[in-house]
Amino acid sequence: MYTSTFFALLPLASVVAGALAGAALGRYCTPRAAAWALAAYAAVALVLIIRLAGVGEGEEIKAFAPFATLTAGLFPALFGAIPGWLGGRALARRA
Repeated sequence: MYTSTFFALLPLASVVAGALAGAALGRYCTPRAAAWALAAYAAVALVLIIRLAGVGEGEEIKAFAPFATLTAGLFPALFGAIPGWLGGRALARRA
């Protein structure tokens, strides 16, 4: 698989995986535990943002891995996990 295809499909796969993980968190975990899991995930994203902010002039190559991880992996998964969590909570209330 080509690198460009991989980076094109990774956000879609991350959203789906995040939604499934969020639904499982919402369905089977307590709200407090699920909120802690999502907060830990957001903290990892914050660490990568801080690493990106520390990239100086001439070090642009070092910024690619954190940037690709954030934009193609962490942010789409987090944006999928939050609605999935809410949907899982709704399923837990109905059961």
